[in-house]
Amino acid sequence: MHTAPRSPVNKTKDQKGVLGVLKQQGVYLISGLIALFVLLHLGFAPDGHGLRTTGTTLLGGIAFLLMTSSVVLSTRLEVFEDLFGGLDRMYQVHRVAGVFAALFALVHFFGVPKDLPEGADIVANLTFPSANLGMLALIVLVIGLFVALNRKIRYSRWRPTHKSMALVYVLVIGHFMSAPGIFFQQVSPSGFLLIVAAVIGVISLIYSIFGMNRRTALPFKITAVNALERATEVVMEPVGKMLDFKPGQFAFVEVQGSNWNEPHPFTISSSPDENQLRFTMKVLGDWTRKVREDLRPGGDVLVRGPYGRFDATIAGPKQVWVAGGIGLTPFLSKMRAMPKDDSRDIHLIYAAREEPDALFLDELKDRAKELGNVKVIPLFSERGEFARVDKMKENLPDDFAQYEFFLCGPKPMIDGISNDLKKAGVSRNRIHTEAFEFR
Repeated sequence: MHTAPRSPVNKTKDQKGVLGVLKQQGVYLISGLIALFVLLHLGFAPDGHGLRTTGTTLLGGIAFLLMTSSVVLSTRLEVFEDLFGGLDRMYQVHRVAGVFAALFALVHFFGVPKDLPEGADIVANLTFPSANLGMLALIVLVIGLFVALNRKIRYSRWRPTHKSMALVYVLVIGHFMSAPGIFFQQVSPSGFLLIVAAVIGVISLIYSIFGMNRRTALPFKITAVNALERATEVVMEPVGKMLDFKPGQFAFVEVQGSNWNEPHPFTISSSPDENQLRFTMKVLGDWTRKVREDLRPGGDVLVRGPYGRFDATIAGPKQVWVAGGIGLTPFLSKMRAMPKDDSRDIHLIYAAREEPDALFLDELKDRAKELGNVKVIPLFSERGEFARVDKMKENLPDDFAQYEFFLCGPKPMIDGISNDLKKAGVSRNRIHTEAFEFR
């Protein structure tokens, strides 16, 4: 998964550090919302609240706001990409918010007083059993979270299970809306804030579940399915409007037909100048294996996107691109789209297990000669060649601190290189990565 205009521009201070990293504006927005709730909840607590009741209901409210944040981010709206630094970063926040929501909900559930407070409407509580709704929501939440974080579960099974979080969200709303007044006062400032959040969350939930964003998908027709070494290139042409994207961005690909009922994100490996889209997919699981074996020209595909903020054109003039395996695809698109008068000095380090695994290597070398500003450095682990930071430092022609680094590939590799770059004195805002894992 995996941004860039055609020609390089000077990077401004406002742009510095926003490429392929989590932008803080979105995190600040969520934190500010929670802080506002805390202030309202503590500042306008009912007279009958004890310390335990105030604290546990506070945690319950924070858990709900974190859940709402996760639900809103699942809409994939472009405005949130700008706030968080790309869809991949949004999904990271989505996942972390879900985990903390579950933790806060657990403490809330086991800590909140279980006895019905004096003056509570017993009949109303029996009709709308808030505690039972809360318990059911918590059970489904814990199960759903376990499934969401378990990477051994196939995506085809993970995706429908993950949608059960919608049920959790509805149950939680029912839980606090039917709670006795001592626990939740709808007319209080903090209660009103939670109700507004619930309305926004439900609208976002409907938008996501019923595929409103599917209406923005563009239809394509498959023209070729090319088998590569441990990967498949799918070529498709637009049925109507062409997808407008920047080199290195990714899109969700949804093959139409029976047993093709789930969209998958892939980097676009073609140039925006082409009249067709190309996706290069590594054979990793059942779905990508099925693409290789069963997909045929003439098939219909819906493409949703583009997404991503992995933009090298607004970075500095000296750049190092590190690609690991299929992590080449955003750089492949960038090189295919690069104008011949591009003035940047780029070193592309392409790490693969062995030479046959280095997809499009000949094309990259030819393109580098044609451009003149790109040096391609293939490394093969079977020969003992690895993308090591100390070797980069020794072999780069200019001072290490002058370069910006763009990394894309397997998570262990990228995490290791990122950590070594920081140890070598490269500032964090000069290291740009993409988060492949969406769950």
